[in-house]
Amino acid sequence: MTPHPPSSDPSPVVVLENAQHRYGRHQVLQGIDLTVSPGECAVLYGANGSGKSTLLALLSTRYTLREGRYLLDGIDVRQEPHEARARLLFIGHHTHLYGHLTPLENLQFFTSLRTIPTTDQQLRHVINTVGLNKAVDKPVQWFSAGMRKRLALARLLLAHPKLLLLDEPYSALDTQGVGWLNAMLTTFLHNGGSLIMASHDPERVAALPHRPWQLARGRLHPISNAQESEAC
Repeated sequence: MTPHPPSSDPSPVVVLENAQHRYGRHQVLQGIDLTVSPGECAVLYGANGSGKSTLLALLSTRYTLREGRYLLDGIDVRQEPHEARARLLFIGHHTHLYGHLTPLENLQFFTSLRTIPTTDQQLRHVINTVGLNKAVDKPVQWFSAGMRKRLALARLLLAHPKLLLLDEPYSALDTQGVGWLNAMLTTFLHNGGSLIMASHDPERVAALPHRPWQLARGRLHPISNAQESEAC
C-alpha cells in the first residue's frame, strides 16, 4: 500500500443521520446515526438478520438511501452517488471475481473500471503482496475461498479508498490469513483510512484499534469492548 499521511482535516469521513430502510412494510433500519473519522474503525455486531449487511449496502450505495442523510468525505451521497462511490471500496460475501480470468486479469479489469493508472509490474507486485504470486497465471475458478478473499482484498492496495466497507472479512481465512489481514487493515487505518466492518469474530477483531457497535431491532448502539462477545 502506498503510504500517505493521515488527514489533518478533523472532519469525519462518514456522517450518517437518521438512516432508515424497509423491505416492503418491514422496517429493517430505524433512525441509524453513525459518525466515523479518518483512521477510525467501527465494528458492527448483531444477530443474523439484524440488518448489518443492509446497513453496509446503504453505505456502499448498493441500496439507495431514501430516508435520512449520508455524507461521505463531505459529499451528499443521495445527491452525488457516483462521486461518492469513487471514494469507497466494498468487499462483501461475494468477491465479484471472474473465474475464467487470472488474478492479473481480474485486477486489470478492476483498475480499468476505476481508471486507476497502473502497470502489469505493479499489479504483479500487489498479487505477490497478498501471497498469490505462485498462482498469478491460474484462473481464479480453481482458487480456494481463502485465496479468493485475498485477491478481493488486493483491490484495497490499488484503490486507496477513503472508506473501506467489509462484510465478515475473516471468513475463509486461516490463522496466517487473519494475521495478514489485520496487518493490512492496521496500515490502512494508520494512513488515515476509515473502516466499517460487520463481524461475528470479536477475538480476531481485537487486534485492531476499533469502536464496537451493536445493531438490534433496527437500531445501532455503541457498546463497550467487554460487551463485544455478548453482542455476537
